[in-house]
Amino acid sequence: MSNDCYSSPRIHLDIRMLGAGVSTSTGIPDFRSAMDTVLPTGPGAWELRDNKTSRSKKAVVIDDMQKAIPSPSHMALVELQRRGILKCLISQNCDGLHLRSGMNPAHLAELHGNMNLEICKKCKARYLRDFDTDTGRLNHSTGRRCDKPECRGQLRDSIINFGENLPEDELNKAFDHAEKADVCLVLGSSLTVTPAADIPRRVAKRKKKLIIGNLQRTPLYNRATMNIHAFSDTIMQGLMERLNISIPPWILRRRVLVTCQNDSDKHKTTITIEGRDPDNAEIPFTLFESIQVIIGDRAKEEFTREPFVFEVSDKNVHPITVRLNFFGHYNEIPFELYYVNVKNIPKEEQFYLFYNPLKGEWHKTTDESDLPV
Repeated sequence: MSNDCYSSPRIHLDIRMLGAGVSTSTGIPDFRSAMDTVLPTGPGAWELRDNKTSRSKKAVVIDDMQKAIPSPSHMALVELQRRGILKCLISQNCDGLHLRSGMNPAHLAELHGNMNLEICKKCKARYLRDFDTDTGRLNHSTGRRCDKPECRGQLRDSIINFGENLPEDELNKAFDHAEKADVCLVLGSSLTVTPAADIPRRVAKRKKKLIIGNLQRTPLYNRATMNIHAFSDTIMQGLMERLNISIPPWILRRRVLVTCQNDSDKHKTTITIEGRDPDNAEIPFTLFESIQVIIGDRAKEEFTREPFVFEVSDKNVHPITVRLNFFGHYNEIPFELYYVNVKNIPKEEQFYLFYNPLKGEWHKTTDESDLPV
């Protein structure tokens, strides 16, 4: 790789990728890899279908996409975006790993949706969930409703099914960056599906650098400045070494909002606990499978459905423990909030929880940049 392609801090790097380039190394299989592929996940789903066979038991495939850990490629892209080198990441993956890895959504265009995202059909409000929202239904209805009292519109999953139009906002963002990019790096894409394949073609037409990293030859082979036949992780690790930038470890990020409202007439305090998008506090994020409240020596009370709201008498002088139970995709341990008494609970408390799956521990902070080492 030549330094002139990658080393300038002024580069407007537009990276577009598919599952074969990024998510297969996490154990998520792709669609188009041939029967003789060297990918550990084995042939693509469509190849298996066309050859009327099933996936080999030797294939390294994860049983639940929610448990997939972002790859070195995911984390390298996050670091490039943090440093201002990567301006836009255009993805056809719907596995949610780009947001989970820490990619700023302002710099991300997810052309095929996100398995963790619901959108209100009426007011377009967005809701993140720590579970798969994809229903497989043609109408995309998840059966849930918008939280806003004035709306209560139907929530729909954001997955783009075959034959459906791509989301206009995401597609416009992608093509807008294609008109600005100095370098477009394609990772793991067959470049056979339009209009997504037209994005790097637009960059090449502008005589800007188009670099394609894919195991097989693509239709844009002759238009590319450089073709690299290698795994995406190998390419990104080489790129980061050339730039002398370390790839950060993956840390699970959570944001929690605790609000407290006192009713002096009824002599009680109402506490609400919510999850929020770590990048946008306005977006609700379903983080907890349940919460448990323990007041003094009383038996614990468990809440298993949102909204997580409980009341405490103003006369209570006992300590209050709130145990946050997560969905446990990464074997997250519960996190406990401790208050000396009800008067010790602030009217509003917002904080971040960072979880290192290798250490199995949470780190609480009010500083979103205070990631644990």
